Amino acid sequence: MSLVGAIHTTRLVIEPVHQSIAAAGQDLQINHVLDEGILRRLATLGRITPEITDWLTRMVASSQDIGAELAVVSCSSLSPCVNEVRDRLNIPVLKVDEPMIEYAVRHADRIGLVMTNPTTEAPSQILFAEVTKRLGSRSRLFPELCPGAFAKLTGGDTEGHDTEVVEVIQSLLEEVDLIMLAQISIARVRQHLDSSSAARVLSSLDFVGDKISEIIGTPEA
Repeated sequence: MSLVGAIHTTRLVIEPVHQSIAAAGQDLQINHVLDEGILRRLATLGRITPEITDWLTRMVASSQDIGAELAVVSCSSLSPCVNEVRDRLNIPVLKVDEPMIEYAVRHADRIGLVMTNPTTEAPSQILFAEVTKRLGSRSRLFPELCPGAFAKLTGGDTEGHDTEVVEVIQSLLEEVDLIMLAQISIARVRQHLDSSSAARVLSSLDFVGDKISEIIGTPEA
């Protein structure tokens, strides 16, 4: 039986991430690690620092220490320091958005990126650049920030959050082939889209289970 560590910076994503990881195998166990302080600290600092990298390393190491074979970092804002965290530890550490981006650049030339948290914008663009370079892709990225949506969600106004995100998605779909949702917390807005629009909107939740199966060889559920 394999153990996967799920590393979170907000409680909002725990359940959807759990379901996505669980889809990778019937016998998979999941250890959730939550520390919302690291994202608050990142917002204060405004950039990835050695302090943030050390902090994330400790979070991932706590799962490694109890036998996890792989860890998934669910926070897009922390992706720039995951490479260094990988080098420090002895298990694979997966950036939750990476499989989604790999799919997008293989299937589209003009790719939208919708986000609600400003701390996500630069890390997501860095990861996109890494993937396109590695895959030899010339895909172009069109990022769009929903400026008020994140505050609405954390304040409990889920309807207001979803309305704002949907409006941005619908507008951006007129300019791009596919849209990637930069955060797991906004994946559910697809239920408010018509089927043809929803088919062109990607969430990392769609891809993470298959990637885990590929890395640790768990049988499909």
